[in-house]
Amino acid sequence: MKSSCLRPLAALLLTVGLAACGGKASYDVSGTISGLSNAGLVLANGSDTVSPAVGATTFTFPKRIDYGTNYTITVKTPPAHMNCSVSGGTGSAGLYVSIEAFVSCQQNAYTVGGTITGQTVDGLVLGNGSTATQLTVAKATATFVMPDSVADGNSYGISVITNPVGQTCTVATNPTTGLSTGVGIMGEAKVESVRIVCTTP
Repeated sequence: MKSSCLRPLAALLLTVGLAACGGKASYDVSGTISGLSNAGLVLANGSDTVSPAVGATTFTFPKRIDYGTNYTITVKTPPAHMNCSVSGGTGSAGLYVSIEAFVSCQQNAYTVGGTITGQTVDGLVLGNGSTATQLTVAKATATFVMPDSVADGNSYGISVITNPVGQTCTVATNPTTGLSTGVGIMGEAKVESVRIVCTTP
């Protein structure tokens, strides 16, 4: 409570001091960034923009703003394959000693799923790699979606962990490529092309 009271007071004293010298307080519009691993981010404050480089952890807009001027920091353009959000990006210059917004970026992620044919018994369990959450599928289920999303650019590998009792289920191959429909690299949209085929000996 004491700290929140002192910050506006310090800003007020700074402004009063400048006014006494015939000047007008102005402020950098700046902040910190986390997770920026791809290029293309453009932040905006009205017509003023800044384009932080890949890996940047801070940003400052080219134009300073005067005391009492409102600011609204937004994501004008997200980085490739990522989404970013801004917190603490709206206010009025002078409320605090400095303007410090926080921009958080994450890789886009999408679900992996597909179809199941021939399953007549409960107990099918599907997995995606060794660390993702497994999915237990009830009999006669026609479609499935794995619980965990996969980040854009990361690999996925759907496999049968446990077969239903008395049945054998496999991940089908693509007849055109001869490759498994359960293996690939995540792109910019969800995957719905995995095919699980169950048979009864």
